[in-house]
Amino acid sequence: MANIIEHRKFICVEFGDTNNNKVWQYTVYDDGSAMTEWGRVGNKLSSKMTTKSDALSKMRQKTNENNSPDKRYTEVKAIDGNGTTSTSSTSSVKVGSSELKNIAKKQIKYNNPIVAKFIDYLTDVNAHNILNATKGSITYSVDSGQFKTPMGIIMPEMVSEARDLLFELAQMVQKKQHGVSLFSTKLNEYLRRIPHNVGMKKIDPYTILPDMNKIQEENDILDGLDASFNDVTSGKKKDDAKVIDKIDEPKIFDVQLHLVEDKKEIERIRVKYERTKKTQHQSYKYQLKDVYQVVIKNMHDAFEKNGKPIGNIMELYHGTKVSNVLSILRKGLVIPPANASYVCGRLAGDGLYFSDISSKSLNYATNYWTSGGNTSRIFMFICDIAMGKAFSPTGSYYGSYPKVGYDSTFLKAGCGSVINNEMIVYKLYQANLKYLLEFC
Repeated sequence: MANIIEHRKFICVEFGDTNNNKVWQYTVYDDGSAMTEWGRVGNKLSSKMTTKSDALSKMRQKTNENNSPDKRYTEVKAIDGNGTTSTSSTSSVKVGSSELKNIAKKQIKYNNPIVAKFIDYLTDVNAHNILNATKGSITYSVDSGQFKTPMGIIMPEMVSEARDLLFELAQMVQKKQHGVSLFSTKLNEYLRRIPHNVGMKKIDPYTILPDMNKIQEENDILDGLDASFNDVTSGKKKDDAKVIDKIDEPKIFDVQLHLVEDKKEIERIRVKYERTKKTQHQSYKYQLKDVYQVVIKNMHDAFEKNGKPIGNIMELYHGTKVSNVLSILRKGLVIPPANASYVCGRLAGDGLYFSDISSKSLNYATNYWTSGGNTSRIFMFICDIAMGKAFSPTGSYYGSYPKVGYDSTFLKAGCGSVINNEMIVYKLYQANLKYLLEFC
């Protein structure tokens, strides 16, 4: 039986008069034969056998930069369901059968069987959030812990490019510019990187990204793709072998997650929460259930080295939906791209946002501010934040942030339309997660 030596995929997305959402791909075998396949994204592909030279000739025709957009194909860098990497090299890579859930329980250090079950739950909701948002465009394998688009498992570099495009699309959605030609162009480019099964009927770009909630869902998809399988599918070649049968287990998590059993510390946190919540917030009704101590090594070490010396340490809250928790445990907090900022509000620029008002932060764990995400269980972090020299505006808070000469921004209640205090830092090392609180 002939072996695969090269496999590449290409896509043509152009939602206009042609309504293109097409895939074309070829596979070359070591006996000199080749197979080409084509069809609409998400549908069963037609195929035919040909020669390697004919397949390569056809590929050059389809990817010619002089082609009109509705005839120009771009490469999709992805891994097939069978583990073959779409690549121009003459080697293929087999994806190991590592399970994300097992890796998480093996690599996250915990002190209680309750935490093991909790880790299982976090893995599941991380996956379900993405699947619900994509309505079938993305599939998930429980066995492998991998997410897959209709054209395979998208590689990290394409996800990164998609983020930049989604940022530009978000700005246009915010201004309701769906009808401008640039919106369609950017959307076509986005869907060339993150293929979606949009059916057969003619597509109105507005129906794909109608509002900022959908932008947020797409951003969650990209977060999930990055966090849940990029490292799982990474591996290294050995001895230039054409096929790798085994991949070393990747180091995804370097974190401790312990159930806090110290009654005095639990009571301190409970009292702090109760004293700092407000009846005006939907989340006021929630009561503290469990407390988990969190130590994310890269975040903790950066804070100890670079954050603490800044000084003015404040213990603040940061709420998030449970479908984001596994991603946060993997890499710590990240400064969200601007496409997410419009959804939750970014009054003081792109940074990490916290509050000393517990119920304000806890609202972000619910659907109060934004829809989407899993809210079956409610969580919030307690963090140490190095505010350093904080800028506190006395009038309007609009303008350019961060302010030169300051380490952070403190928007105090009563400033402009700010109802509750908000604290913002602009460097990741200024924040360290200490506790994960669950509420009921």
